[in-house]
Amino acid sequence: MQGSALLLFVIFALVLAGTYLSIRRAWFSPGITAAVGVILSIIVMVLISLAQNNLPIQAVIVGVILGGIFSGVTLAAAWYFHSQELRARFAQGEAVQQDESVS
Repeated sequence: MQGSALLLFVIFALVLAGTYLSIRRAWFSPGITAAVGVILSIIVMVLISLAQNNLPIQAVIVGVILGGIFSGVTLAAAWYFHSQELRARFAQGEAVQQDESVS
């Protein structure tokens, strides 16, 4: 991997990590975070492919497919763990409310 492609790959990893953390920590709206994350992932993946001297059409195809797949997996994991955390909080809150009503 060439120097510029390696730098872009690091940026790609940071975009995925930022998307994951933003959804898990609810820094921004999940819909906006997902949209921005997917678009940035696709753009950076296209740039990585172009940095490896691929044809532009090949770069776009690779960018859309791989950028979309990696983004989708990242979003699925983030939403899964976020929803599990919310369920645990809700169940814990219900248990506390029931204890207070019994007292």
